[in-house]
Amino acid sequence: MSGSGTVDPLRLRRWLQHPMNRRALLRGSMAVAGGGALASLLAACGGSGDTPTSTGSGQSGASGTPAAASPTSQGFRPVQTQVTQQGKRGGLLRVAIIGEPPAFDPTFTTATVTANTTWHVFETLWAPDASFSPKELLLDSYEVQDEGKVFILKLRDGVKFHNGKRMGADDVIASLERYSVLSGRGKTLFARVEGLDKVDDLTVRLAFKEPTGIAPVFLAKTDAIIIPKEIADASHDGEMSDFIGTGPYKMKERLPDRYISLVRFEDYLPLEGGPDGYGGTKIAYFDEIRFIPVPETAVRGDGLITDEFDFAEGLSTDNYDSLSAEPDIQLQIVLPYYFYGAHFNKAQESIMSNRDIRMALLTAIDMEPVAAAGFGRPEFYRLGPEFAAPETAWYTDAGKEFYDLNDPEKARQMLQAAGYDGRPIRWIATKEYAYNYNMAVVLKEQMERAGAVIDLQVMDWATLVATRSQRDAWDIFITGHESYSHPILQPFLNESWPGFWSNPKKDELMTKIIEEPDPDKQMEYIAQLQHLWWEDAAMIKVCEGATLRGYRKRLKGWVDPADWFFWNVWFEE
Repeated sequence: MSGSGTVDPLRLRRWLQHPMNRRALLRGSMAVAGGGALASLLAACGGSGDTPTSTGSGQSGASGTPAAASPTSQGFRPVQTQVTQQGKRGGLLRVAIIGEPPAFDPTFTTATVTANTTWHVFETLWAPDASFSPKELLLDSYEVQDEGKVFILKLRDGVKFHNGKRMGADDVIASLERYSVLSGRGKTLFARVEGLDKVDDLTVRLAFKEPTGIAPVFLAKTDAIIIPKEIADASHDGEMSDFIGTGPYKMKERLPDRYISLVRFEDYLPLEGGPDGYGGTKIAYFDEIRFIPVPETAVRGDGLITDEFDFAEGLSTDNYDSLSAEPDIQLQIVLPYYFYGAHFNKAQESIMSNRDIRMALLTAIDMEPVAAAGFGRPEFYRLGPEFAAPETAWYTDAGKEFYDLNDPEKARQMLQAAGYDGRPIRWIATKEYAYNYNMAVVLKEQMERAGAVIDLQVMDWATLVATRSQRDAWDIFITGHESYSHPILQPFLNESWPGFWSNPKKDELMTKIIEEPDPDKQMEYIAQLQHLWWEDAAMIKVCEGATLRGYRKRLKGWVDPADWFFWNVWFEE
C-alpha cells in the first residue's frame, strides 16, 4: 500500500487468491486492504468439490477421461479452468432444468435456477475465477483508495449490450442503484455506500463510509448484473421485462413452462487470457441453448437416457447405479455444494415469529432420517451445524449444542410452554426439487409427533417463490444455500429475504465481520454469528447435500462447476 492510501489491484487480486489455510489467508489480507480485508475470506475458498467425474487435470469424462465408477467423498477443489482447445460452433443444446424460473431476473430473485440460466445473458463487474476469487469481467481495471473506502472502477471499452448500445458509466450506476433496492445483498452492501458517481463515460467512483474491501465479492454475484440504464430505470424497484445484457448468449424467446431459448450474441466481446472459472474468456459455441423446465425428476433422467436432453440437473440419487451404467452418459456429483433446511417465517404476521415455538420444533428433529429422505445414500449428504463446509476457510461448529437434538417429548413440553394452541402451521413445499418435498414429509411427521399441526401445501417452485415473499402467507419452507461461500453472503441474513430474520445482534456481528482487521477476531465473529443463528432458531439446517447431474458424452469442454454454465462447451459428434 502506498503512502497515499491507494491499494494496488494486482496485490489485492493475489491476496484474494490466497491458499485456503485460514490463519495465513486471513493474515495475508491485512496488508492489502486494512479494515476491508474480509474480501479475501469471501473469495478464497477452494472450489466446488465435484467428485466422480474429476481427474487430475480438472477435465471431466466429457473431455474423454473416464469418471469414477461410484460416488465418493473427495476434497474441496476449485472450479476448473476450461480446456483451451478450439471447440466446434453449431448445434442446439437441450438442458433439462428443475422447473420454470420464477423470474428471468437474478436481481429480482435469488432462485438458483434463475441465476444459472441468466448468467449466460447478463454479466457483472467482477466474476468468480477458478478459486472463487472476484476477478474483473466488465471492468478493465480498478483502484482502491483511502484505505479501502473508495473504488475507482475503469470499465472495459467496446462492450456492447444485446441491443447494440455500448456499455458505459451511466448503465453501471443505474444498474447498481437498482441492485441496492432489489437485492438483499445489495441492501447490505449499499448501507455502507456514501457515493456512486460518474467520473467519465468509462469510469465510476464507488465510495463507502467505512473500509469495505468486501465490495468485489458482493459485486461478483449474479444479482449485481449490469443492464442498460433505460431498463434499470424502468425496473428500478421491480422485475424487468426486457432481457438485455452483455453476455455471450442473448434472449430469443421465453415460453413459460415450455422453454427459454438463448442464441449466440455475435457481437460479444470476450476477455483475452483464456477461461477462468466463471469468468475469463467466454465463447458461445452453440447456435442455441434451450432451457426446458422438467419438474419431474424421473422425466429428466429418462429424457437423458433417451437422448431427449443433452444435460439434466437434479437427478435422483436413487438412480445413480442405473444411470452410471448407461454408456453414453456421464454423471457428476457435487459435494460440497449446498446445505439444506427449513426456514421459519419470523415476520410478526406468522406464528413462527415466536422464538420459543421455533426452538421447540428444532428440538424435535432427528436429522439423519430427514437427510436420507432428501438425498438417499449416505454418500450424498453429511450432517453438521455449519454455515460453511469443513473444507472452507470459514468452517466452525458453533451452535452444535442445538443441532440434532431428537427429543420429541421435550419438544412437546416446550410447545405447550410457548402457548402453542394447535393452530395449523402452513408449510409450503414443491416436488420440483425432490429433496424439498421428501424432507418436508419427514420433518412434518417428526414435528407432529411433538404435537404440532402441519398443513403441507404442495405447489410449483415459481408459485412457492412468489408465496414466500408474502409475510402473511406461510410459516415454513425448505431451500438450499451455498456451503462454499462466506457466511456473510448468505441471503437469509438480510431482513428482507423470506424468513425475515430481524435481530440487532445479527446486524452488529455482520458489521464487525466486515470491519474487523484482526483475522482471529473475524473468525470469532463468524462463530458468534453462526451460534446466534442456532440460538435464535432462525432455521432448521439439516445437512449438506450433493446434487447429481448427467450429460451426454458428446458434450465437450465441460468442466465440473458447482453451478453449471455452457459457454466454452460444444458438441463433438
